[in-house]
Amino acid sequence: MSRIDGGNRSSSPKGSVAERSSTERPDSASASKGTAPAAKDRPVHRAVQPFQGRSDFETGRRPTPRGLPAVAAVPTPSAADASAIAGADAELELLSEFQDADAQGGLASAMLHAHADEPVSQARIIERLKQDGRLESLFGEVFRDGNPYVEQPHRTAVVRALDTALARGAVTSEDLRAFTRGAYAQEWQQIGSELATPDKA
Repeated sequence: MSRIDGGNRSSSPKGSVAERSSTERPDSASASKGTAPAAKDRPVHRAVQPFQGRSDFETGRRPTPRGLPAVAAVPTPSAADASAIAGADAELELLSEFQDADAQGGLASAMLHAHADEPVSQARIIERLKQDGRLESLFGEVFRDGNPYVEQPHRTAVVRALDTALARGAVTSEDLRAFTRGAYAQEWQQIGSELATPDKA
């Protein structure tokens, strides 16, 4: 074995070329035998398929991001209504300064009496008291016999405000039924009897 061969090269380089050509073009060999694969049998890559349809990025077809529901349009209160709501909220904060339930009931009823001609303020007071869970007890105290902080006009204002709240849906007939079975059942039965629609009580 010579140093040129190095012991690794084949002694017939022509044979190696023939082997390479036969391994590099297997389809040419099969074509010569008449067994070429049909065009329909060849795999089609998805990357080269023609695009059909519309893109999701076109205007009007962009998907809505999850977690961001559409916001319904909320009517903006007028300047007078906004002022009345702010005033009612400020007055409601005064309730926390009184620890006595009688005084709180008297103050709440006095607020409704003061806002007798302001349905927006009255509605705000009722809605806030219901949200805070104080509507049943405060108005029960208003109609409790012997409450020194409550006068008859205050009770009338409470009934009128509740009647408006029923019409608006802020207080439901189910709420009133539950109150007539609660701790102030007797007082709420009286309130229900004085409402414009007693059957809701």
